Amino acid sequence: MKTVLIVDDSKFWRLVVSDIVKKIEKDAEVVLAENGTEGLQKALRNRPDYFIIDYNMPDFSGIYLSVVLREFEMFKNSGIAILTGSSDTVNQFWAERSGANVFINKGKKEEIEDNLRAFLEKPFRSNKSCELEEVGNVFQIVENRLKREMLEKEILSYLRFTRDERYVVSLLGILFRYFSGFGAFRVLLLSTSEGRVYSLGKPVKKELLRDYLLSRMERPTSPSFWSFHGVFSEEGKPSENNLHFVVKDENEELGVLLFEDVENRYLLNIALRNSVSSLSVLFRNLNDFRDYMVASETDSLTQLLNKRAIMKFLEEALRKREGVAVAMLDIDDFKKINDTFGHPIGDEVLKVVGETLKRTVSNGKAGRYGGEEFMIVFETGDRNLVESTMNGIMEKIRNFNWKSIFKVERKVTLSGGVAFSDENSSPAGLVEEADKKLYEAKRSGKNRFVI
Repeated sequence: MKTVLIVDDSKFWRLVVSDIVKKIEKDAEVVLAENGTEGLQKALRNRPDYFIIDYNMPDFSGIYLSVVLREFEMFKNSGIAILTGSSDTVNQFWAERSGANVFINKGKKEEIEDNLRAFLEKPFRSNKSCELEEVGNVFQIVENRLKREMLEKEILSYLRFTRDERYVVSLLGILFRYFSGFGAFRVLLLSTSEGRVYSLGKPVKKELLRDYLLSRMERPTSPSFWSFHGVFSEEGKPSENNLHFVVKDENEELGVLLFEDVENRYLLNIALRNSVSSLSVLFRNLNDFRDYMVASETDSLTQLLNKRAIMKFLEEALRKREGVAVAMLDIDDFKKINDTFGHPIGDEVLKVVGETLKRTVSNGKAGRYGGEEFMIVFETGDRNLVESTMNGIMEKIRNFNWKSIFKVERKVTLSGGVAFSDENSSPAGLVEEADKKLYEAKRSGKNRFVI
């Protein structure tokens, strides 16, 4: 049996609407209320499946009551119809956000009956299994909704910083600290082009953190490559005392927020639940923008940064860091490879070199500078670290199973040159210096690098 609550300050309209409802639904239980306050009290007592509420009432409006009702879990799936008079002007913005299912004009009785029939035929139901909720103050309910909307608005304001994803992550960390203290904040953003892992707080091992964040998701996307930002170590692992939140857009998982050693899980959980839609919009935009940037900055053959992007990265590294190193690498006798085996095989060689650089360079970025020439920007001036990485690259290229590419025994080697920055270094100057070292390596017999 359907339960219908009619809320109207006019006795005439309460009786008119009641008669129409009983005509449409003979077995329905009809409950009447004279104003919004009484309507809320009877709603909690009777748990109606359908609400028919007057738009204009003396204590608070139908829209206001609809907003309040939707804050209760038991009425999430109930039907709400708001009756408007011919002189009522309904603001479309508030109407769409009121939670009402339909607005019905009182103009003509025949139209009211047809519209109410269509409304009552829909399978709305209140949740009778919910525990009865206390209502100490109706205004507190609306205040909670306003708080949620303010939180969502704050998060959506971060969209203006989409170009600076690292800054957006730091803003989220600052925002959620208003609701609870926590020891560390980790973020995973996942798109088809790139998975980005951010670590703010206690240092952890990159791979352990990435795998842990991925394990929180049900069907994570597999990105083309990964990048890591923040504080990391060789041994640290994420704390087991944590709270995680998966950000979704419908059924697509966009990323994960991870809070470690949370002081107030209750308040933080509420804040996260109230941020669902805005976090979804924010993460979707960050992922879409990253895909766009990767497409515009990536060499299509090797999937490394293109020349423009790697030079831009060098400029930023010089501006932000005291120590930077640049390596220029060239495939030895590449023209002979193309002439002997053809350009498609030459392309496969370029891909292998690109993949090797991508997997080996962890303290900087690599790019295709042009043709068979590659460039690495190391975000460190540590000579031992740079030299170790370069040796690793050379060794991997020498030992690669090139027979799988050429179908005959054939080796491929690289020559390289490395230059370190000082306080007067410019991007062009560093590249030129590294290039000179590269040609020195070529003249010395190839298959080596010079620092």
